[in-house]
Order: sequence, then structure tokens, then C-alpha cells
Amino acid sequence: MPRWPENTRARLVDAAFGMFVEQGYAGTTVEQIATRARATSRTFFRHFRDKDEVLFADDDELLPHLVESIAGSTAADSGGMMRAALGALADRMEPGRPRLRQRQRIIEQDVGLTGRELAKQARWQHAVVDALLERGFDRDDAEILAAIGFALFTGALHEWLEGQDDDGRSLRDHVERRFPKIADAMNRPVPS
Repeated sequence: MPRWPENTRARLVDAAFGMFVEQGYAGTTVEQIATRARATSRTFFRHFRDKDEVLFADDDELLPHLVESIAGSTAADSGGMMRAALGALADRMEPGRPRLRQRQRIIEQDVGLTGRELAKQARWQHAVVDALLERGFDRDDAEILAAIGFALFTGALHEWLEGQDDDGRSLRDHVERRFPKIADAMNRPVPS
């Protein structure tokens, strides 16, 4: 039998989420998470730097996927490239909706976690800018595309997380619905 079973990380994540929901993020310790997961605190720290990181564990897989989608895009224009990359990211996130909803509620209840979420978002946006620069975009265009894409995706994600499970619209649907609105919003007359 292996010393650290392969599913230890998943057990730690499940235990942490369960405890964060039951007794709040601030009221949960690493020791409690480890005990519930049938592990030790030392094992916890082999998988995560701190208990915050449990909430952001999927980022290590999702960000490279987004960057690879940009790098490998065969779209003819920047809008098509961003649409394909954000759509691929949406497809990756789709099965995790229940956990993502829990995660969002936990983050919104703790100012420190909200700060970490914002820092993560900034890191993602910089990574997208770098990927666009690698594709040959100039810095201004790369920064604009990353900012618009990020704002579009974040809005779509929150709309999807707050929606009903039976509304039939996927995260990709929410992302796609927002693309045509970019030009409309930029060209709309200023309200009086």
C-alpha cells in the first residue's frame, strides 16, 4: 500500500470545503481538515502551502490550459481567438459548478480570501497578456484584450454560478452571450 494514497489531495479538499461550509473558513484549522481527511497536518502541508490554497487548488490546472488555448489558437482574428480560449476554459470548468458555487460563497464571506481572489485574477490577467505578446500582439492590444476578456469571463462566471441548475445554459453559453455586447457597450451613446 502506498504511503500517501493518490486520493489524499482530493480527500483534503473535500474535508476542507465541508468544514468551511459547516463552521466557516475562519473557524476551521488545518489540523481539523487533516483529521477529517484521515491524514496528518504534515501531509496537508505536502499538498498545500496553507488552508487558503485549498480554495485555489484548481488554478494550477486551469491557467496553463487557458494560456495553451491562446498559444494554439488557429482563429483568424483576435475576437475569435479569445472566444475560443475562453470557451475552452468554460468547458473545463463546467463540471465543477457545485464546488465552484461553494467556493464563491466561502470567498465572499472572508475579506482575506477576497483579496487572494483578486490577486489571483491579476496574475491570470498578466499571464494572458504574456501569452498574447508571445502570439505577436503589441503590448497595448494584449493588455486591452486581456482586460476585456477577463471582465467578460468574470461576469459570465458569476452569472452562471448564480443561475438555476435547470436553466439549461452552460458556462460557455454565458460567455458566448457576452461577446457581441462588447462592441455595443463601446459604441453606445452616453446616457444624459
